[in-house]
Amino acid sequence: MHTQNVNTAAAESDKRWDENQNIARLILDESSRMKFIPTLFCTLQAEAMVYNWMSRNTSYQGANWNYYEIPEGIAGRVAAWTNAETKWTGYMAPDHDGQLTMSIPGNYFESEVSPDAAGIIVTIMILNHLSWAISEMGPDYQSVVSKLIDRQDALKDFVSITNHPEAALIYRAID
Repeated sequence: MHTQNVNTAAAESDKRWDENQNIARLILDESSRMKFIPTLFCTLQAEAMVYNWMSRNTSYQGANWNYYEIPEGIAGRVAAWTNAETKWTGYMAPDHDGQLTMSIPGNYFESEVSPDAAGIIVTIMILNHLSWAISEMGPDYQSVVSKLIDRQDALKDFVSITNHPEAALIYRAID
């Protein structure tokens, strides 16, 4: 029988994440930051949607936010026999020290998560909400809906490919 020390497995996962975290590029210059929200979400209103969602579903009390761009072409395993390659995507995460308590009643989810995981979760949730809302506007908006779906799928693939240390929590939260 093969056993594995859980602490060692977690440390190895964290190490892989540290090595792969450099894939997501932190956006620092102001002009790129100004373009990030409408490019990722296809609307400026998404920024307020993100802050409101965090205020309702986490212990978030306000913070500066970091924007991360994930380039197209990150490839790797997302399931036992499934490989994927990401399209361009990104996420925003609060610049916050310590864990955040997150509660999503509709998903029966409640847990402590890192600011990075909280940012990935809220970004996926808002991308999903926007894709459904815009799809109701009719077939003229199908290309926007497709972009939003591609971005949320690419972000989920990024979590799997890079072995994010909180991948299981992220997937539980968005399920």
